[in-house]
Amino acid sequence: MKLKTAMIYRLRYQLKSLGIFYLYLILFAIVIPGFVIYIAGGKVSGESDLTIPGFVFALILAQIGVRTDFKFFIQNGMNRFNIFLSNIFSNFVVSNVIAITMLVFYNLMKVFHLNFQEFRLLLLEQYLPKPSVLSYILLVVIIFLGATLGVLLGLFLDRFSSANRLVIGAGVIMLPILLFTLIGSLSDHARNKLFTTLCHILGLTEHGLKVIPLLITLLVLIGINTGISYLMNYRRVLKRMS
Repeated sequence: MKLKTAMIYRLRYQLKSLGIFYLYLILFAIVIPGFVIYIAGGKVSGESDLTIPGFVFALILAQIGVRTDFKFFIQNGMNRFNIFLSNIFSNFVVSNVIAITMLVFYNLMKVFHLNFQEFRLLLLEQYLPKPSVLSYILLVVIIFLGATLGVLLGLFLDRFSSANRLVIGAGVIMLPILLFTLIGSLSDHARNKLFTTLCHILGLTEHGLKVIPLLITLLVLIGINTGISYLMNYRRVLKRMS
């Protein structure tokens, strides 16, 4: 199987899955809240952020895809590197599709102005009050970060046994405790410097929110996720049913 064929195969599957996502979005974001508010006599209203559903769905879709496609592609003569490339490429394309539809949906809801539900893109609105090309780029990067996390999670679940997952999972859970302990042991000057550095890489400056540092940070996280995923995929073995 050629790389182009594999990419088309994955995109067809993922774009079909997007239809299900959009049905759920309309059902849980508009139909059900509207019905509940109608029953309540129209005296309540809600607010929803559209970034989180796109991020979570990209994560789930990538996690399922990286686990189910591997055996099929290997059996059709693809090498691991091309399988990895097809995953990254198709996830990036789908992230763009999700971002475009979220922006279209967001602007349509502003036009129709539903009085029972307000839809937001909170992170974009905070960093970029005026819509621009950077708004689209930031949304794509956020959703693609979710996709790379999904690939990493899928490979983790595929590569490690249940016992190893528990050990690694426990280590991940304990990591924040260790970090907070280390931070607590620092001097006030060191803590202030660390806090200032974290603010800068997130674009939190004394002059307001800056989107470029945030974008760079997200892209670095995407690069780390992709690099780890590549290493995990490099020696991935084909599991046979017993």
